Amino acid sequence: MDIFGIGGNELIVIILLAAIILGPERLARSAREIGKFVKNVKSYFSSLSTELKAELDVLDELEKVKRDVMK
Repeated sequence: MDIFGIGGNELIVIILLAAIILGPERLARSAREIGKFVKNVKSYFSSLSTELKAELDVLDELEKVKRDVMK
């Protein structure tokens, strides 16, 4: 497992340090907030991808029409 260049052992150390520094209550709240953030980012990029695909499809159709007219 290698997330952003951080291996499994380093990730465990980071989680343990966060638990010690934040405490269990703030750690749980922080984890929820991070989860919401990740969900929002995924949703944003998904909608961006859908919109981009739709725009590219329109451009492809325009290119086809342009080729047909030029013939």
